[in-house]
Amino acid sequence: MNKKYAIWNNKGGVGKTFLTYALSVEYALANPDENIIVIDACPQANVSEIILGGNGEGEEKLASLVNNNNTIAGYIKERFNSSQFSRLGTEAKYFIKADTHNPEMPKNLFLLSGDIDLDLCSRIISHIGGSPRRESWKTSRSLLIDLIDSFEKVHATKKNTFFIDCNPSFSNYTELAILASNRLIVPCTADAASIRGIKNLIKLIYGLSIENEVMSDDFLDFNKEATIAAFDLPEIHLFIQNRSRTSDKSATKAYQAHADEIANMSQNISSTHSNIFTNTNLRSRIGHVKDGNTLAAIINNKGLPISSLKHQKYDIYGKETQANQEQIDTLKNDIKSIVDEL
Repeated sequence: MNKKYAIWNNKGGVGKTFLTYALSVEYALANPDENIIVIDACPQANVSEIILGGNGEGEEKLASLVNNNNTIAGYIKERFNSSQFSRLGTEAKYFIKADTHNPEMPKNLFLLSGDIDLDLCSRIISHIGGSPRRESWKTSRSLLIDLIDSFEKVHATKKNTFFIDCNPSFSNYTELAILASNRLIVPCTADAASIRGIKNLIKLIYGLSIENEVMSDDFLDFNKEATIAAFDLPEIHLFIQNRSRTSDKSATKAYQAHADEIANMSQNISSTHSNIFTNTNLRSRIGHVKDGNTLAAIINNKGLPISSLKHQKYDIYGKETQANQEQIDTLKNDIKSIVDEL
């Protein structure tokens, strides 16, 4: 079975987009015989913009794709207008080869572009799901599955690995991403909000409370519907402490306490609910990626792989920005350590 990673936490600002970009691109470079597919299931479409060439150039190319409806939202709108309850037969055309738009990208990287209209598509998904037709909820939540299945059939002779960048909210288009994946990567930062986000994620997807509290029907609704529709839920593969400072001696006690809490929570959940985790033997369920700081700004602006960065100054909006070799090596090694576990 092809691996399909959703990168999600029910908390914004934890670096989901940057990790989706870094992991997918470096995984593609490390596995040239596979097809690597990035699916941008976030209306901000930031990962699409980076892959297409970064700020400015990537923004223009993204606008062109949006105008031509060659995006995830374009597909959903076309399904609504033409064939709500069956596939169009043209699903594979919505995936583009990344290097045809940005030559810095690996030749085996594909993109299903994001689109700000994905927020508007939430109403379409709700409309289809609310139809009196049999299995309408399942049909409405299978739209991304339909796209992925069609790509896999066209590229059946190759291994295809998917990375899905999700919006932090648990909107119905996030449900599409969760149900289309079979593995879950949970980015987090060492703070109380990230811890709450992880707890909410467990409640929302699996209908479980880590603290054994009584949950409202609002938390249980998705899990109930997914169970009735016989969807297979993704298994948690990794927690990634992004912008990590746990190996830094200057880390504050508060930071370390939150980092320890995330590690302990991961251990406790995997002990009591092992069925929601992958059974892959990993060195650890917790990955660490140090803060990219300046490097992230350069990557976002230039659309470059981490492994292509050099110890030099880059022009970022008219200002010279230095990429430090030590920072480059640290970030490359952190990302590689996670890629090795995928």
